[in-house]
Amino acid sequence: MKITAKRAPIKWPNGARIAITPCVAFETWPEDLGGPNTLQQENRRSFPRNAVTKKNLAIITDREFGERVGIYRMLEVFEKEKIHTSFFPTGITVQNFPEIFKEIDAQGHEVGTETWIHDYSYMKKRDKEKADLKKTVEAVKKVVGKAPVGYLSTGVAPSAVTPEIILELGYSYWMDPQHQETPYTLKVKGKELTVLAYFQDLNDYSSYQRAGRTPRDLLQMWKDCFDCLYEEGASDPKFMMWGNHPFVGGRPFRALLLREFIRYAKSHKKVWFATAGEIAKWYRENYHDAQVETWPNFAFAGRPGKVSDLMSAK
Repeated sequence: MKITAKRAPIKWPNGARIAITPCVAFETWPEDLGGPNTLQQENRRSFPRNAVTKKNLAIITDREFGERVGIYRMLEVFEKEKIHTSFFPTGITVQNFPEIFKEIDAQGHEVGTETWIHDYSYMKKRDKEKADLKKTVEAVKKVVGKAPVGYLSTGVAPSAVTPEIILELGYSYWMDPQHQETPYTLKVKGKELTVLAYFQDLNDYSSYQRAGRTPRDLLQMWKDCFDCLYEEGASDPKFMMWGNHPFVGGRPFRALLLREFIRYAKSHKKVWFATAGEIAKWYRENYHDAQVETWPNFAFAGRPGKVSDLMSAK
């Protein structure tokens, strides 16, 4: 494994100092949601194991807010602010709400994907992970009319074989690795992915739980991140991309803050609001060989990592 400690700066179109993508993760949850054994992050307690009613209706309907209200509010914000972004839905969401995704596409946004439903790839064997993702690709092709090219794992938590699987299914960029603020080329068994890091700490989930940050705290984090990258971008342009969930960020007191941030960023010159796919394409066409790494490309316990390290409990 060769890691580039300090790569040469790249440039964005029209001399932009920063590229910004306020991604939307639009998801449907599996049957364990609201139950005592769920793996899902929730903002209130599930019922106790000995409860007569086993699932918490408030938790289940909390997520439905995204499908009923939140997604439309987010789309309105983007439309009024005249920006395009990238959506990463689960496949079953595309299947169940085709008209929403046709509208997303018609407005000029990009449709990438997560997997079939909001479960976790690290819990699946390879065949199951691939089968679920294949269904997802087919759902997007049927509804939107073209295959997705960008992939983000549910929970930003891939399995040890996720990069191989997404390449086998035609994806060209991957959002999970957290170690860069600029794109790079990743070789995986003779094929290539463009890697873009989804800023997990800026995700609206970080202010979702009641004991977590407030939405205003998160807005300040967005502004502080922007300010730092914008200043650095005078000589070393980078990107800023993070997740917004319709059932979280689509609430009125949160959507207002997303709009405030977009307007704050737009008040600066040399800002490029782009889809993740546009950023990946720009990089491949202009800087493909600027930073090339080979999978696995992470360090583990102070040495070059191996895929087997991801499978070890030690």
